Amino acid sequence: MRIRNALICFGAIALLSISYGSPITPKPEGVVPIDNIPFQLGERLVFNLHYGMLDAGEAVFTVANQEQRVAGHNSYELNVSGRSYPFFDPFYKVRDNYKSFVDDKTMLPTLFVRDIHEGSYTKTENYIFVRPRNQLVSGKKTFTVEPGTHDIVSTFYYLRCIDFTKQKVGAAIHIHAFFDEAPMETGIRYMGKETIKTQLGRMKCYVFKPILVKGRIFKNQDDMVLYVSEDKNQIPVRVKSKVYLDYVMADITSYSGLKYPLDALVKEK
Repeated sequence: MRIRNALICFGAIALLSISYGSPITPKPEGVVPIDNIPFQLGERLVFNLHYGMLDAGEAVFTVANQEQRVAGHNSYELNVSGRSYPFFDPFYKVRDNYKSFVDDKTMLPTLFVRDIHEGSYTKTENYIFVRPRNQLVSGKKTFTVEPGTHDIVSTFYYLRCIDFTKQKVGAAIHIHAFFDEAPMETGIRYMGKETIKTQLGRMKCYVFKPILVKGRIFKNQDDMVLYVSEDKNQIPVRVKSKVYLDYVMADITSYSGLKYPLDALVKEK
């Protein structure tokens, strides 16, 4: 099993298909200012990746300390890295890095970089989004994409910008995404709220179930559950996914640079 499957779970809403229920849908052109961005420069989230009882690796999500100027846009530099722990390297060494530059007003990506090393498998990709022509350039290939198309990393951060405080259970989010040189219709469904135990303490969470692409990693839509902090930060807290005969889980272990207080953390008496 590739550890990258667990890493991709967070933002890899790009592995999902269209959701259903009461839709929360961006405007058709997909390019609208974001009212509230729940993160700030310098945010850092660290997750432990484990398969069954085995701790296998770590994933780190960071927002760079400075904005970048990319294609004429002030942009956040978003980084996601995944690595196996040293004791696990002899069995399956993983060193994955993803980078996305997103417009600081619309959260749409302009440039996406993927550099992965998993055992003997390696792959490097660069996507350039040409928004005026609704095109995406990858090496010598040019693809036509839907307006408002996201990459795998920008999808994750864009979803955090959606206000779930007034949403009904069953509400769905629809997003166009592009991953592995292929366009995808993506979506997740809001399932309600739950308080779970974490390494940081008990955490109040929003719960989501993606509608998954069958046959790629997961067997059906109930194989994955995503927990997000029930506060203004809306950070991922846990991802639990059934893969083959066991579960892959990613649990938050530390955080820094949050924009708001972590009010989802229950204060014990």
